[in-house]
Amino acid sequence: MGWDVPVENIAAIVAIEPGGTPQPGSEQYQRLLEANIPIVVYFGDYIDNGPEDIQSTGFWKMVRDGALAFAEQYNADGGSATVVDLPKEGITGNSHFLFQKLNNDVIADHVEAWIQANVN
Repeated sequence: MGWDVPVENIAAIVAIEPGGTPQPGSEQYQRLLEANIPIVVYFGDYIDNGPEDIQSTGFWKMVRDGALAFAEQYNADGGSATVVDLPKEGITGNSHFLFQKLNNDVIADHVEAWIQANVN
């Protein structure tokens, strides 16, 4: 999933609809937390309103809910994690491939603003 990273070379993690997040208490989680790495996880549309009969709808709900639980625990443990639900930010029309959409410049600006606010 890409969470096994050399933390000494990472200033922050921007995860765009990752397939999952580290389990709280896991080795990956502890390494990121101890290195004080800020993390943001982005999700687009069609998670809460996707067709229930499509397997991926349930999968993305599970992944998003896992990211929310991860962020809550990471923050409680002294880290800094944010989960961005783009529709709640007023940015809509994005399926899983957020940067392939016509509004990718808006998403890039949002990511850049997060980096400016969270990375020293």
